[in-house]
Amino acid sequence: MADGASGVTRYPMRIVMSRTGLTADVLRAWERRYGAVRPWRSPAGQRLYSDHDVERLLLLRRATLDGHSIGAIAGLDESALEALLEASPTSVAHAPDAELDALVRDAMHATEKLEASALEATLRRAVMALGATPFVDDFAPRFLVDVGERWHAGTFGVAHEHLASSLMRRALDRVIEAFAVSPRAPRLVVATPAGEQHELGAMLVAAAAAQEGWRVIYLGANLPSAEITSAARQVRARAVALSLVAARGHDVVTEVRATARELPEGTSLLIGGRTAGDVEREARIGGVRVLADMAALRRALRAIRSVSESDLHAPVSHPRR
Repeated sequence: MADGASGVTRYPMRIVMSRTGLTADVLRAWERRYGAVRPWRSPAGQRLYSDHDVERLLLLRRATLDGHSIGAIAGLDESALEALLEASPTSVAHAPDAELDALVRDAMHATEKLEASALEATLRRAVMALGATPFVDDFAPRFLVDVGERWHAGTFGVAHEHLASSLMRRALDRVIEAFAVSPRAPRLVVATPAGEQHELGAMLVAAAAAQEGWRVIYLGANLPSAEITSAARQVRARAVALSLVAARGHDVVTEVRATARELPEGTSLLIGGRTAGDVEREARIGGVRVLADMAALRRALRAIRSVSESDLHAPVSHPRR
């Protein structure tokens, strides 16, 4: 809604909770105790938050996930918060081992029994109990690897794998949708190259990038290099991320090599996943960043984002030679 005095669009607390991942209690505490934000009040006393408030809350949440006390950072402006985040690119929150083990065990049990409602409830509980970052970085990769291993061992069938994948995809969509990203944010194109059918690794990348404040253009699985590079040019992407889980061999090497060659100058190419290292070594592509895990992805995105805003949005049109 827009308040009558200024015409500024404002959102009720339930929308802000969805976009930031913060609970109502945390939002109230950050306002009352620390003055982190000052939402507008309607005539009826309802808290209403602007887009600026939401962006600020996202920065504060990222900083607290990096280990900073809200009391120490609540008074910082947005520029100082961004500088603080860029200065500590290696700090990423992780889930407590015991809690993570229990949640993965519950999710695997629900998958084994093909109990869709129980699995969906467990995934929702994992997001709430661990937080969005540990869910994406710790829980989701481990759960998906465990499902894959059971499938390869023959103790899970195709139905088990499809159930786990479809509900995890839904959970990751919710994580991505919860983060309001600035229109000025750098753009990241995410896809898997032609020949790579497994999409969930790319969705993990998209979720992590949204949490890091990137505007994600998600293209899905099995995209030819020409489509990926065309999209990167159209949106002036600062980076392209490719997920490689199972694909290897001459055809996928050719696709990745073509993507690297045709990307606009100044657009970074990031590749990750189980077969990424093999593909990069065979392709012999200079300047490509191979990412070992989600923490490495976050470090790379933060390093790229540290480039000045003018460079991020400068027109780019010259392909690599």
